[in-house]
Amino acid sequence: MSTTKTGVATEPQPESDGLHPVSPSMLLPERCGDFELYLAQNGSMVLYAVRGELFSEEHRERLADRGVDRLYVKSVEKEHFDNYVREHLDDILADESIPVQERANVWLDATSVLARKAFDRTFPKSLNNVRFSRIRKILRQSMSFFSRPEVLRHLAVFTGQGREQYHHGIGVMVLAAGVMNTLVRDDADHLVSVCSGAILHDVGKLTLPENLFDRHEDDLTPEELEQAHSHPVLGVSRCASVQLPQEALHCILFHHEREDGSGFPSQALGSVLPLHAKVVGLCDEYENLTREKPWRKAFTPFEALSHIKAEKDRFDPDLIKRLILVLSRAEIM
Repeated sequence: MSTTKTGVATEPQPESDGLHPVSPSMLLPERCGDFELYLAQNGSMVLYAVRGELFSEEHRERLADRGVDRLYVKSVEKEHFDNYVREHLDDILADESIPVQERANVWLDATSVLARKAFDRTFPKSLNNVRFSRIRKILRQSMSFFSRPEVLRHLAVFTGQGREQYHHGIGVMVLAAGVMNTLVRDDADHLVSVCSGAILHDVGKLTLPENLFDRHEDDLTPEELEQAHSHPVLGVSRCASVQLPQEALHCILFHHEREDGSGFPSQALGSVLPLHAKVVGLCDEYENLTREKPWRKAFTPFEALSHIKAEKDRFDPDLIKRLILVLSRAEIM
């Protein structure tokens, strides 16, 4: 890599300079980035690569030899870096020289950027065809990567840390991908559609008061409870102008229906529910239980599964077994 400008000091703290940490693993050989990269050196930030510079394998090797595990990109160019990652995500996820943990982090960062925009309350049409197509593209690039138990183990730690609705959506999607891989392995379109619906299953909550879901259902008035239970229908309505596949719409509409007809919004029995929607419903229940709420601490995986098994009439028993199998393989239990 050209380092003729190395040594040009800027502010010593990445945070104060609006610099974001990125992994040197993202310097893919024979690729160019439309952004500058900075390196922390002797208490200062120095320019390491100019915009448009061609990366090579020597870049990563040189940085690894020096023990550098982080480079930095300016906040004003962060979107260019995100686009670079999305454009090359196939190559990144398939690169076995990059540790699985690093690749999982890259996938999570890229997906979070798109999911956050889809769940942005400040825009009435935060989800549109362009944003959905980007989410769908990332999921299509990721399906084979998700078949690895160690990926689920790593992602489960980080998806559970966020408090935003899109964090929950990503968490449900990761679990649903694991369970769906035990059911369908040779239909990529179907898997991507289901995973799309899993990420977006709670999008209907954006049309309701945000604090409505900060309280336990027992503390809601009958009118508020009716509002809360309307979010699956509102989700489908919100997606009316987006070209979502049928499987994704099923996941949004039916994720709170239950085997015994005790769910909502239609109290449908399990016998008439699409299997993929039941997968998302089960993963949604588990992910909600293992996520901290304002009124309770997070359940452990064992506690969450015990709770679900105690209500076995509400969930497909075969799907419960499959979820346990996925969690066991990922060493989450």
